[in-house]
Amino acid sequence: MVLRLPLYGRHPLEPLTVDDVLEYPAMRRGDPVVIAGAAGLGRRVRWVHTSDFLGVADLLRGGEVLLTTGAMLSDDDALLTAYVERLADADAAALVIGLGPRFSEPLPRALRDAADRAGLPLVALRRTIAFMDVTEEVHSALVDMQVRELQASESIHVIFSSLAVQGSRPEIVLKQVAKLSGFAVVLENREQQILAFDPADRSRGDVLAEWAEHSKRPPDARRTFYDPQTGWLQTRVGARGNDWGRLILFAGAVGARQIEGAEDPTMSIPRSLLMLVEQAASTLAIGRLVDRESELMDLSIHQGIFTRLLADSIDPAELDQQSSALGVSLRRASVVAIAVRPRHPGRADPDEHRDALRSLTVAVAEFARARQLRALTAPADEFTVGVLAVLPAEGSAPLLASQLAQSLLSRGLEVVLSASGPVRGPQPIRAALIEAMETVATATGLGMPGPVVAASDLGVHGLIYSLRDDPRLRRFSDQALDPLRRYDREHGTALVTLVRHYLQAGRNKTVAAQRAFVSRPWMHERLRLVGEVLGADIEDEATCLKLEFALAVADLLNETDPAEERRSS
Repeated sequence: MVLRLPLYGRHPLEPLTVDDVLEYPAMRRGDPVVIAGAAGLGRRVRWVHTSDFLGVADLLRGGEVLLTTGAMLSDDDALLTAYVERLADADAAALVIGLGPRFSEPLPRALRDAADRAGLPLVALRRTIAFMDVTEEVHSALVDMQVRELQASESIHVIFSSLAVQGSRPEIVLKQVAKLSGFAVVLENREQQILAFDPADRSRGDVLAEWAEHSKRPPDARRTFYDPQTGWLQTRVGARGNDWGRLILFAGAVGARQIEGAEDPTMSIPRSLLMLVEQAASTLAIGRLVDRESELMDLSIHQGIFTRLLADSIDPAELDQQSSALGVSLRRASVVAIAVRPRHPGRADPDEHRDALRSLTVAVAEFARARQLRALTAPADEFTVGVLAVLPAEGSAPLLASQLAQSLLSRGLEVVLSASGPVRGPQPIRAALIEAMETVATATGLGMPGPVVAASDLGVHGLIYSLRDDPRLRRFSDQALDPLRRYDREHGTALVTLVRHYLQAGRNKTVAAQRAFVSRPWMHERLRLVGEVLGADIEDEATCLKLEFALAVADLLNETDPAEERRSS
């Protein structure tokens, strides 16, 4: 198990700094004193080098503490300044000069001023020590640290590889990150919304408050980076060039909060901690890919069942055998057919529409899994998600549809649902599924309110909508209303509107007159005229039923003349 990184204090794997080196026993025996460049005491130390060679800067690779007696240094201020500047350019960590035969206190002002300008720690050893003791002690510590980093890296790799193989949920992965680091961790999506988080030792409210304060900061172009202003260590989450989230470790106590010059703040973070967040991000990305591939496989298999069931193109016994292998027996189980349709399905981009329908399918499938329902879920057509669910022992179709609607609404998905059944057998189930699909299509087209609609809720308007493409329906409406329409056009009257008021008032002439803002005698006279135009008794129930149905068809087919509502006789 990797060592836990505490919230406060120095972790054994944290990078060694100049300040740390000055505290080593071998160095303390030399009675070190910082003469200049104190601002650079937090510089990372990669190695300790001993040399009096004036051109040593050309041999450095960065991060070295240079120990020297200064025996080869000149008394010329310009040369001393150039010496320090070359060391700073080579990214040396510090310059340590042993006082003795060459220099005594104080060191030359040129050295001190140059070190202050470069932020390069200039340290004087006031007692003579063996430089070898310092190099041996520091190098042993550095090697030991590298070994422990390798061990920590191996532990991290093993832990998160195991989580990836197990298909652990994001909450489990984040819990492990918090446990190993001791820091709060947040997983957010591309819209900067929290998907999951673990507060570690902090309160949930405190973590959420800090996240809300800094989450809208502009993103960095780098994949993994440390922001010294927030103390957040962040890395992108995704694979195959599709980054879908960001993992944030609230690691303020580990990274340097004051970064000078062009140094990358991320370099102040222990490598084991960088590996921890990057390995966790990879595990999350792999988990999502596996989930998606699994969902796509299930989707494809289930959709095959729906396609064959609706096409009625396969032997019922074979179809039942295939569905039974997926946990839903069409012959033996009581099956509820549910159709789910987005309330606003129209999308201009076919890819966006397909992705939206797939997301809805996944949400419905997750509802079924969460309630341990035996169910088949897949797109039944280009707008509708179909569900064939085995009805629980103490459940009902309306209750199941209502629970599903509430679950989808909690995800921000506005849908219309219809449930039919329970029924047994491939043919009854097929009929129930078709009924549910037609019901949601009609309810969506009519703009009916409410998320759950039954076939019985559609009424005559639902029947008209389902038959709207039948030319006989239009012909029936035209034959019933055209005489009145022609008379209105020729005489500037509004007999169609008058009939509408009469029928909507339940054939009560007094109420109809009030709604039309006319007198009752006038209403009597106009209704008599309607009867003459139609050549029928306007008070006859069959005639009224015919007109009412014809008006409903005209309204649905948008054939009512808008001018009718504005004209008055």
